[in-house]
Amino acid sequence: MSNRKRGFAHERDLARRLWERGFAVMRAPASGSKAKRVVYPDVVAIMNGQVFAFEVKTTRTGDKTLYIQRDQVQKLVEFVRRSGGAAFIAVKIVGRGEWMFVPVKELVETPGGNYKLSLGNLREGSFLRIDNLVAIALGVRPLREFLKS
Repeated sequence: MSNRKRGFAHERDLARRLWERGFAVMRAPASGSKAKRVVYPDVVAIMNGQVFAFEVKTTRTGDKTLYIQRDQVQKLVEFVRRSGGAAFIAVKIVGRGEWMFVPVKELVETPGGNYKLSLGNLREGSFLRIDNLVAIALGVRPLREFLKS
């Protein structure tokens, strides 16, 4: 199977998992294609008026650095600017089936103008899981927030 087809399969996996959790989900059919003028992310999920946009990446290990092209990040940021949503890099650790959602603000710009995400440096709380996205969409506050009060 080509890398491109594997990428599509992972995008469909994310869309299916979000759908099963109650999100309205759309996978952009032209993501990664030659539709350069179109500004939309790989996957968009909506629940209770909350819009989440994802650029999907995969890795076989959880301690790798992922590199993301500048135009992919710019399109994601532009989409959420227009939609009022939140932008994430959705990272699947292949083999574990685990998804992490990293806010775009966690990306580091490289000297060449692209972006990188060092997975090994991510600390708990700097990324979300699907349950966290559901809680945000439903307006549910984590128990630890009540304990701080």
